[in-house]
Amino acid sequence: MSQTTDAYVEAAVRRFDEALNRARFQTVKCGDAPEDWEWCGTVGQNSEPATISLTNDFPFAAPRIVLTQRVDEINWHQMPDGSLCLWNAHSLGSQPWLDGDGLLARVEEWIAHAEAGWADDMPQLDLEAYNNLWLEVRDGQWFTPILAIDDWEQIAGGWFRTAPPDENGLLTVTSAQLSEPAMPVPPRNKKKRRAGLSTQNRSNKFLNGIAIDLGRVTKPFIFTEQLAEEAGANSPLIVAMLETRRPVLFAARYTRDGAVGFIGFWFESTRDGITRRCFPVAERRSAQQRRAGWHAATLSDRKVSVIGAGSIGSHLVDLLHRSGVNDLTIHDFDVLLPGNLTRHAASPAFVGASKTTAVRETANLRTPEHPIKTSTSVRCLNEAAQLLRDQDLVVDCTGDRLTWQLLLAAAEVTGRSFLHVAVIGHGQVGRVDICPPLEGTDPLAESVVQPLAATEWEAGCGDPVSPTPPTAVAETAAMGARFAIRMLAGESVLPAGESRELFPVVP
Repeated sequence: MSQTTDAYVEAAVRRFDEALNRARFQTVKCGDAPEDWEWCGTVGQNSEPATISLTNDFPFAAPRIVLTQRVDEINWHQMPDGSLCLWNAHSLGSQPWLDGDGLLARVEEWIAHAEAGWADDMPQLDLEAYNNLWLEVRDGQWFTPILAIDDWEQIAGGWFRTAPPDENGLLTVTSAQLSEPAMPVPPRNKKKRRAGLSTQNRSNKFLNGIAIDLGRVTKPFIFTEQLAEEAGANSPLIVAMLETRRPVLFAARYTRDGAVGFIGFWFESTRDGITRRCFPVAERRSAQQRRAGWHAATLSDRKVSVIGAGSIGSHLVDLLHRSGVNDLTIHDFDVLLPGNLTRHAASPAFVGASKTTAVRETANLRTPEHPIKTSTSVRCLNEAAQLLRDQDLVVDCTGDRLTWQLLLAAAEVTGRSFLHVAVIGHGQVGRVDICPPLEGTDPLAESVVQPLAATEWEAGCGDPVSPTPPTAVAETAAMGARFAIRMLAGESVLPAGESRELFPVVP
């Protein structure tokens, strides 16, 4: 560190030391680095002994506080090493621990909640933090293996199999709802295996897992005895698997205060005995639904067509799909080329496919149970009119003036409005036009943009390559998605749409 940063940290430590000394905590260790400091004192009505120490991240990390009489207890908001968790992640920005009196008051609050059995505590669904999370190092980076499931019902009530962890540490269910595996037979060759050799290192093997329901948890640590008890009649089989060096996975469901959580354990026999490691279990469907936004329930039965699977259309479709629109069709006939990727939402894995297929398959990697529908471009007035009648909303993202005129005519025939979403002037302006405007409002004024001469051409493209920045595409698509979501949800919107300057001056 430079002398300036050394001085900053040293001053923070000294102020912290003075605050604790005023609170009658004794400085028992000190030194040049924050981690050299430690204090002892008492807190609470019963004068409980406490130690406070720092890490080298101080003052931007909270002190480590241990109530020595409780260090061996298993309690909520207390880590396996005995240190207290006093703040959630959202309350750390103000560095509340720098106020010595406030810090000790917070410890006294912790003691009061612990004595009351955490009666009013918010559900704690991060049991991995209390159960010695499984950490691995790869390429100099720490990572945690994760078991991914579609939903709990996929594996509930029995045995399942997973592939060994992939290069990202992901454990994927390959088969589920299986009958009890056969009792393993001890190998005839009694020669011990080389230390460290285990089933997961063999690419031709699978891992056996069992799904159990722990019910309501009252302590944050999951004991091995709890897992064995819930395994019931399967316990002898699990013991036999471990004795024959077969790892066994436990995927456990639990509840706390009405909230549902999941946790996983990997058991494996090694030279030193049975190794137990904890890992997260991620339930994909419900987790994604919880993050789709408050409009998702309303949008789930809406029917939307997006015409144009280019840059704007691909991002807008992706946003609507993520937001909970399950009946979604994208119309286009063009093919995804490498040059499209900079501004397109589709994965590079689908270069050469139609743009509609690329958008659909990219979304399917995330949400396969609600696949996006694909169709060709809208070419005639009858098709356009029928589309406006059948769908709750039609969005034109083609940037093609003839398609816009076709939809305008269909809107006149049907009395229905559609959205037109486009970037104007190669990124100078983003527009969302409601066509025709609602409530008889006048249309948005034409956008005034700086003329821009074509400078880039490439083979296979009859038009010049547009220099529109990817950020202009993303922002305009988000504007269009916001209008679409609010209209589908029956909320008020600007009746003619919105025009926004993005990059008004182009060099």
